[in-house]
Amino acid sequence: MFFRQIKAFTLIELIVTITILAIITTIALPHFHGLMAKQEIKSTTHNLIMSMHMAKNHAAIQHNNVVICPSVDGLNCQANSWNSGYLGFMDINKNRQVDVDEKIIFTRAINLKYGNLDWRGTLSIPSLTFQASNGLPNGSNGSFYYCSSDQVTHSKVVLSRMGHIRVEHPVNC
Repeated sequence: MFFRQIKAFTLIELIVTITILAIITTIALPHFHGLMAKQEIKSTTHNLIMSMHMAKNHAAIQHNNVVICPSVDGLNCQANSWNSGYLGFMDINKNRQVDVDEKIIFTRAINLKYGNLDWRGTLSIPSLTFQASNGLPNGSNGSFYYCSSDQVTHSKVVLSRMGHIRVEHPVNC
């Protein structure tokens, strides 16, 4: 009588393998979390810069004011909701609110998990306006602050009165 040998893992081999996998996961998870936080900073900063360039170009080319404002739904401006997203639109009547006859140029949905985004402008207005006459953010200069909750480097996107954009990494937020 011949017995067939079945090849399988023993209980001890399975426990050792699961233990090693748990140790590797425990070591790798914080590094993965930090990597994701750094990636969120980079992508948020890049999207803000591209959006400001787009708004500035549309204002200069279309000869209409272009406003970037925080938005939860991508259709209306809501103050102090930069963490949810923002939109850019042509503000024909200059009231800094999206009206029926005004065209939305872009929307950006943001789902921040590792930090907070905030706009601090010179006039304490919760939006940016690029002027129709020259595309400059007259009266809307200020900074976007991305404050990381993971103590990774913070990011500050500075918009000057002449429309120049630079990125800084402050120690404190």
